[in-house]
Amino acid sequence: MRSFVLNDFIEYDPQLRVRKPILKVPTVVSEIVCYEPGQSTATHHHPVQDEIWVVLEGHGEIWVGEERLAVEPSSMIFIPAGLRHGLVARQDSRLVLLFIKSPGIPEAVSSAAPSGPGSTASAVLPTPASKLRLEVTDIQTEARDVLQVELRASDGGELPAFEPGAHIAIDLPDGKIRHYSLCNDWRERDRYVLGVARSPQSRGGSLFVHQGLRKGMTVAAAAPRNGFPLDASAERYLFLAGGIGITPILAMIRWCEANGRPWRLAYAVRSAQRGAFLETLSTIGGGSVHLHSDDRESCVFDPIPWLAGAPQGEHVYCCGPAPMMAAIKKAAAHRDPGTVHFEYFNAPTDDAHDGVANRKPFTIELKRSGRSLAVPADKTVLEILEQNGLRVVSSCREGTCRTCETGVCEGTVEHRDYCLTPEEQRESKTMMVCVSRAKSERLVLDI
Repeated sequence: MRSFVLNDFIEYDPQLRVRKPILKVPTVVSEIVCYEPGQSTATHHHPVQDEIWVVLEGHGEIWVGEERLAVEPSSMIFIPAGLRHGLVARQDSRLVLLFIKSPGIPEAVSSAAPSGPGSTASAVLPTPASKLRLEVTDIQTEARDVLQVELRASDGGELPAFEPGAHIAIDLPDGKIRHYSLCNDWRERDRYVLGVARSPQSRGGSLFVHQGLRKGMTVAAAAPRNGFPLDASAERYLFLAGGIGITPILAMIRWCEANGRPWRLAYAVRSAQRGAFLETLSTIGGGSVHLHSDDRESCVFDPIPWLAGAPQGEHVYCCGPAPMMAAIKKAAAHRDPGTVHFEYFNAPTDDAHDGVANRKPFTIELKRSGRSLAVPADKTVLEILEQNGLRVVSSCREGTCRTCETGVCEGTVEHRDYCLTPEEQRESKTMMVCVSRAKSERLVLDI
């Protein structure tokens, strides 16, 4: 038996709502969440978890689906799995809720990674019930500072299908989310294979994979998403990859081989020792591989010869470091933009949007909570939402990963991201709140 004094978990923060976990077991997870007046939780849903809210203190308003309801002390609300919901504390009242979700954590949580080359890895990282539980079944050195990581369902079952160009978002022990492209054959349903390069400027992702991830560990991941899809109607393909940008390209090349489509690859690396999956590429037929090594050629990769002309039916797919992507974009300016596709790992450093001088203030209205917030020129929408107690899941904060994608109900968006397609940007049904702004004086967001 375990007992808790709920008042011991109550704590407020004028900037953000405060969440205090109470209990995490396989059947139930519970926490106390404390809101200052006006703070809120953005609309969201739990695909497989039922939820109960019990109001311990204060007054506020909740919305479940299209229904809105005032709540007060002793109110209890049941929310079935899959139903969107959110809430806001009244402007004159603090609000304290007890959240109870079922099912809870599949197994006990331990994020301590083993140390030493001879250690046995048995750590299990936190796995929300709405996400995939993946076991690390193999880790190999693929090239200098590049690891190949194989993941399988921890229960041995079939994994969600993916298409070439797709990636998965993995939860790290410190709460960060990092995105990694899938490089194996899209027809495989028993495993996901990643290529992860160690970055000197790591924000926690590659450093954890290279230093902390071990065979036998379990990680949480969202189902595959594809912001870099392969156009199956193209007659032929030109692939331009730089460094670890080879990972989504490799999956595309596998598809070309299986479907008898001609392809050619220019693969640029700093040195030949850093060329990942070279042996695998040599076994794939139907195309040609050109490896450009900066140290061997005594120069950086020049995309102009590769992009000269515009062969009928050819589509270009590019993934690599920002300077290389910028050079490719310039060299391909004469081609139909619909035939040139980019997957950014980092935002370009010379982006014309950068600089407060190019920004203007505007207002966001939150449709579900009815709140109106000012976004100054020197702040992003994401920062303003966070400062006002609204948690939006985010990762890159550069507009490259699509994690913070938010619905737009009204207004004109100034898209500054690198993940929406040109068509999606024209439609403006969503925006990346970490970077994109408003052209109009106000935006109405689905929050």
